[in-house]
Amino acid sequence: MFTELEVWNLFWLSGISNAAWFAGLAFLLWVSFRAANLVGESGNMIGKIAVTAFCLVIVYQLNFNAALVEWAGNGTASALVYLQSQGTEISAGAQRFVEFMEPGKEFDLMPNGIGWVFLVTILVMQMSSIWMKK
Repeated sequence: MFTELEVWNLFWLSGISNAAWFAGLAFLLWVSFRAANLVGESGNMIGKIAVTAFCLVIVYQLNFNAALVEWAGNGTASALVYLQSQGTEISAGAQRFVEFMEPGKEFDLMPNGIGWVFLVTILVMQMSSIWMKK
């Protein structure tokens, strides 16, 4: 049997790895914007197609990272619910966390409303830099 502290430790460890991955994605997002600006000023069709593919992959990875964060939170909430069902008393903070998350929810790549706005905004900015005439 595990304890609430162990559940929280695993949750924060997953947060550290997601933060490191996000830092790399933030750098690659910057690279994708730079590449979009550079190739948008040229007439190189192969370059425009390649940079478009790169931008799409980076936005997909941003979405995937956000989905992993949500999944880790839901998994943590599930573990806390399990602890509670076994008779272990969980803290008030843990109870609020469970109420906020969706315990048992499967992994889902569909972002929430704000996530959609964020990702679509990035894509519009990138694609307009690549494909619209200056």
